[in-house]
Amino acid sequence: MNRPKIAALIIGGPNRNHDYDFFRIRLNQALYDAYGIKADCYQDYEDTGAILGADMLVTYTSQIAVSPRASAALRRYLEKGGRWFALHSTNSVAGNEVLPRILGTRFISHPPYQKFHVNVTKSDDPLLEGIGGFDVEDELYCMENVTGDIEVLLHTRWGGEGFGNIRFEVEDRPMMYKRKVGEGGILYLALGHANRPYDKPRPEYPDQPDHRGPWEMPVYKTLIQRGVEWVAGRRPF
Repeated sequence: MNRPKIAALIIGGPNRNHDYDFFRIRLNQALYDAYGIKADCYQDYEDTGAILGADMLVTYTSQIAVSPRASAALRRYLEKGGRWFALHSTNSVAGNEVLPRILGTRFISHPPYQKFHVNVTKSDDPLLEGIGGFDVEDELYCMENVTGDIEVLLHTRWGGEGFGNIRFEVEDRPMMYKRKVGEGGILYLALGHANRPYDKPRPEYPDQPDHRGPWEMPVYKTLIQRGVEWVAGRRPF
C-alpha cells in the first residue's frame, strides 16, 4: 500500500438533537475496520481545503449552515471524481438552497419514531447483494426529490402526518439512493437515527426515550460497511 486514503468525516449539528458522539464512534470504527483509511474529523463543512483534499467524504450532519464557499467546494469535490457517503439528517440543510441541488434531496419532516418496513428497490445493485426487505424502528424521513435524478436503492411506502402538521400522501419514499455528480457522486442512506434522553433541541424540553435506531441490526451494519467500501472506491458506482 503506497499510502492510506484520507476520509473527511463531518459529524454534528447546532441543535444537538442526535447522538453525534455515538455516530463519531461508529463511523470512525467502520472506516478503521475497512483498513487503509485515515479519518480526519470535522463538525462543519467550512474547511474547504480538507474537503477538496480528501479521498472520500462521510457525513452525518443536521441543520448546519453551509457557506456559499463550502457549497462550491463540495460540488467541485464531486465533479472531479470524489464520492460522498451521506447519512440520515445530512439532507436537513438549514434553508441552504444550493446543497439540496447537490445532494439531490431535501428533508421535509418525519412522523414520530416508529417501526416500518424497508423494501429493496434495486435488488441487482451490488450494494444490496444478499439483502432482502426488513423491518426497522427509526425516523421515517420524508424528503423532496429536488433534482429528479436519484437512483433509489431502498424505499418504504408510507403516508400520514409528520411533525409540523405536514400531511403526506401514501407513496414510495426513498431510504437509500445514489446520485451522479460530474465524475463522482453521492450515496445517501436515510436510516440511522439515534439519541440519548438528553439529546434534544433545547435543554428545557422533556427527556426522550433512548433510541438506537437500526445501528445494532446486522443488515444496517452491512449497509454501513458497504457504504464505506463504496465511498473508498472499492465498489463500482
